[in-house]
Amino acid sequence: ITNGVLGLGKVFGQDELVRKLLGCLNDEWEPKVTAIEESKDLKTMEIEELLGSLMTHEVKLNKKSANLVERKPQEERRKDIALKSTHKEEMSSEEELEEED
Repeated sequence: ITNGVLGLGKVFGQDELVRKLLGCLNDEWEPKVTAIEESKDLKTMEIEELLGSLMTHEVKLNKKSANLVERKPQEERRKDIALKSTHKEEMSSEEELEEED
């Protein structure tokens, strides 16, 4: 978009480009946008630095979502194992009661 506007004669400064890029991100990125706005001087921040920070955040988000997908089957297996062991304990208690009788 900025390149198209540049062709029409509008020149954006680095700070304007940084602000526009941060402004076009969706709600999922809001915590990162807020952190960047509060911790960095947007007037001196370069586009490359901003893109590097956003790309790093995206990689972390992707790893986190991949870990959640991998954990789900493991958690289900753990539940199955826990249910089986509980069931065995109940059976052994019942068997002990029968033996006592």
